[in-house]
Amino acid sequence: MIIRLLLIMLILSSCHSNVGSRKVPDIHIRILPLGRVKENYTREAYDNIQKIAGHAVLLPATEIPAMAFYAPRNRYRADSLIRWMSKQAKANEIYIGITTQDISTTKGEYADYGVMGLGYCPGKACIVSSYRLKNKQHFYKLVIHELGHNMGLQHCPVPTCYMRDAKGGDPTGEEKGFCKQCAAYLQKKGWNL
Repeated sequence: MIIRLLLIMLILSSCHSNVGSRKVPDIHIRILPLGRVKENYTREAYDNIQKIAGHAVLLPATEIPAMAFYAPRNRYRADSLIRWMSKQAKANEIYIGITTQDISTTKGEYADYGVMGLGYCPGKACIVSSYRLKNKQHFYKLVIHELGHNMGLQHCPVPTCYMRDAKGGDPTGEEKGFCKQCAAYLQKKGWNL
């Protein structure tokens, strides 16, 4: 009788502990160097992603697909590259393309607007370029910003947050980390912040 009672208590306590808890799916991040990318950029992106999101894999470098080249401006279309990487991404995967080449997208009235990065919100891929970045030591901040979009974060009004809108400039020197609201959102997604 006592053994039965202990078994019932054990079953009930294990059922109770799972009520309201939810397993956050692991997101596997694939870092894809496009063209010739300095090793310190890839290593820095990998190290920072491993710290906060885990499950990062650094893929071998590949040439930038010719279909993304926009000859009139001698640069690559970020939106085309994102679509290309999204097709490669499996369930629970996000591809981050990193490059030193100039990239662009359509923004408002501008058919070909140069950007430092682009990530759909949410999405399965993003692209980051060091081409327009003033302080190259802040490259990882661009990577984290675009990955934040892929996780579902919009731009943030806090000027020191990684998710602030660049508004055509390079504000990475002012960014210190994720603000409390953005950090809380990402923690719910399983990030270690």
